[in-house]
Amino acid sequence: MEILKDRYTITELSERLGVTDHALRYYEKEFNLNIPKDSRGRRYYTPEYANIMFKIKTMRDDGLEIKAIKKILESENIVDPPPVVTDNTFNTLTPVYSVETMLDIKNFFNEFGEQLTKSFSTEISSAKEQIKNEICKTKLELGACMDNSLRKIESKLDKHFENIDRSLSLWREKNKRSFFSRISKAILRKKSI
Repeated sequence: MEILKDRYTITELSERLGVTDHALRYYEKEFNLNIPKDSRGRRYYTPEYANIMFKIKTMRDDGLEIKAIKKILESENIVDPPPVVTDNTFNTLTPVYSVETMLDIKNFFNEFGEQLTKSFSTEISSAKEQIKNEICKTKLELGACMDNSLRKIESKLDKHFENIDRSLSLWREKNKRSFFSRISKAILRKKSI
C-alpha cells in the first residue's frame, strides 16, 4: 500500500483498504496490536500499522485463516512493531558501555564475520559444484536428444528420397513406353499414308 500520510484515522484507513472499521478493530484485537490513540482517545494508524493492516487484509483476501496469518506475521517479526512513542515522551536514556564490553562486542562481531565468510565461501563452492554437475548432466542429455532427433530426421529423409526415386523411376518407365508408343504410331501412320 502506498503511504500518503503520517497518520490515518480508523475511517480513513478502512476506506483506503476497503474494509469496515469493525474489521480493523477485530484485527487489532486478534493480532494484539497496540494502536496509538490521540489526546481525545481516538485511534490513529501510523504508516507501520497501516502496512500491517494492509498485509493482514491482503492475506485474508487470499483466503488465509487468522491463525496462519498470525504465524506468518510472527515469523517475519511484524506482529510486534516498535513501541509507540507519544508526542510528549522522549527516551533520554543512553546505554553506557565499558571499554572491555566494547572490545568484547568488537571481537564477537569480528569472529562472527570470519565464520560467516567461511560459511558463505563453503556454500558458494558447493553451489558452484552442483551447478557445474547439473550443466554437464544437462549437456549430455541434450546431446543424446539431438543425436536421437538427427537419427529420426535422417531416417525420414531416407524414406522420403526412396519414395522420390521410386516415383521418378515409375514416371520414366511410363514416359519411355509413351515415347516408343508415339514413335511407333507415327511410323505406322506414315506407312498407311
